[in-house]
Amino acid sequence: MQGYSSMVDELDRQRADLARVRKALSELTSRATSRDRLVAVTVNARGLAVDITIEPAALRRYRADQLSGLLTTLIAEADAALRTRRDELLDAAMDSDIDYADARIPAEPRPQ
Repeated sequence: MQGYSSMVDELDRQRADLARVRKALSELTSRATSRDRLVAVTVNARGLAVDITIEPAALRRYRADQLSGLLTTLIAEADAALRTRRDELLDAAMDSDIDYADARIPAEPRPQ
């Protein structure tokens, strides 16, 4: 029964870890900033832009099409960084040292 008890303990630990990971994933954000530091974007856990910062100098430096392209690039960079962090969190959550192969409860013998 020791194997069963340790398996239940491990499942409880994993359940708690998954709740922690789910919360961390839902709160993830990522920010990307242009090289000249005039434009920055922040994306949320769903990859949606939730903040865009454009310094006044950027409006003088970039044409509209350049600024649009820069914003698109920064959003993609922020989203890629966020996906990497999300994958790291999920990989860490999936690590388990317990072997479930021998965790079967032996059947009780049938009365004769």
